[in-house]
Order: sequence, then structure tokens, then C-alpha cells
Amino acid sequence: MMNEVSTMGHPLSYRSLGLPSSDNTTQLVWGHGWMHTHSALAPLADFFSRKYSNILLDFPGFGSSPMPSSVWGTRQYADHVASWLQTVPKQSRVWVGHSFGCRVGIQLAAHYPELIDGLFLIGAAGLPIKRSILGSAKIKSKIFTYKLLKRIVPTTALREKLGAYFGSRDYATAGPMRPIFSAVIREDLSDVAKTVECPVFLVYGEMDTETPVSMGDAFSKLFRRATLVRLPHFGHVDILSDGMHQLRHHLLHFMKECSL
Repeated sequence: MMNEVSTMGHPLSYRSLGLPSSDNTTQLVWGHGWMHTHSALAPLADFFSRKYSNILLDFPGFGSSPMPSSVWGTRQYADHVASWLQTVPKQSRVWVGHSFGCRVGIQLAAHYPELIDGLFLIGAAGLPIKRSILGSAKIKSKIFTYKLLKRIVPTTALREKLGAYFGSRDYATAGPMRPIFSAVIREDLSDVAKTVECPVFLVYGEMDTETPVSMGDAFSKLFRRATLVRLPHFGHVDILSDGMHQLRHHLLHFMKECSL
């Protein structure tokens, strides 16, 4: 069952699992990836419902939460979530994020350190992908071709089709969320990550091509207190399903080490 609150004048939908939130409970807040909803993390969260309070979010523009009225970056998403979490009782709180949800969690931990006691990040996005010289040349050629054709085509509809063809799968399927997607992927969270004080546990699938392990290596050098684990055989999305048992193990271990 989904619940809804209004924070900063905008609705936020969420689902609660497990123990009720109180000053005596440890709370897990789950932030999903791009074009996902809370349901992508629900099977994993359900495992922790016997011992912890769990809040599974639908970020604005996804699932049951309506789109923002303007183009948000991840800082605006973090501000929106923080304004509500400030009212939710807890003894301690861990943010569990996947991909886009990791971006929001990093912003939260950096700008609202009193709200977050630990970050457990799965396939964290937010840094430029390091490419080979050949790979960089291909990307630049693709961008040049797209910009050139965009000037030539006569209608907005055709320009939209060009964007879908030359853009990523996420860009092509973003629909009305496309301006937000474009804003988000341009962000570089390097400087933000450097200010995070709480412990961070990073998990990456070795077969992940969207947020490769090299991004995890870079993040682990930016966070002050970071652990990086690489899981063989898993990609960006199947790590949540086929890799679920390993994620459970590492999250339990992280919480034990943090005395949460």
C-alpha cells in the first residue's frame, strides 16, 4: 500500500515495510534507479522488514509520485526528500540506493549529514565514465552528427526522433522526464562525494556497462570512509534480482560494522 505526503509543495509517494518508525528503530530508506519505482527494491527490502523500519520511495516523476513542476537535478530531489525525512523519527538511518537513487543519497548525505548515518550504494552513478581514446572519439562523432542533423530537420517531431535515435535507451524512453534526465546525467558529483562524512559501502557488478566498476574505484577514492565490493557475473539491473542474496549479506555486514 502506498502512502503520500506533501513536502515543499510537491507530493511524494512511499511504501512502509517492517517496524514502525520511532526514536528506537533503525531505518532503511530505499531509493530506486532511473525509470524504476520502489517495486524494484521491494523484494530486497522485504528481507529486512523483520528487524528494521523500511521506507521505499517513488521519486517525483516515477511510480505514484507526479512529475516535478520544473527541471530538477539530484540536489532538488535530495532537498525534497530531506524536507520530509526531517519529520520522520528514527534512531539511525541508512540510505540504500540503486543507480539514480545513489545520486540522490550522496546529495542527502553531503547536505543533510544529520539525516543519514550510512550509505549503501548499488551501481552508483554520478561520475564521468572513463573512456578509451577510441571510445571518446566515437562519442564525440555521434554528438557532432546529432547536432548537425538537428539543425537540418524541419520539425520538432523529427528532432525528437533524432534525439531518441542518437541518445541512450534511458533518454529514448524518458518521455516528459527527458529534460530532467539530461540535467542529471550532466552532473559530476566528485566534489559532493568528497564532503560525505558517513561510512559508504559500494557494490558494483563486474558486468555492469552503465555504471562500470571503474566508477566505483573512483568513488572509493573520493569518499572519506568507503568500502568497495565487486560482484562477478552481474550487470546493472540483474544485480538486484540474481545478486539479491549477496546484496543482503553485504548490507547486513555493513550495518553490523556501523553498529546500526
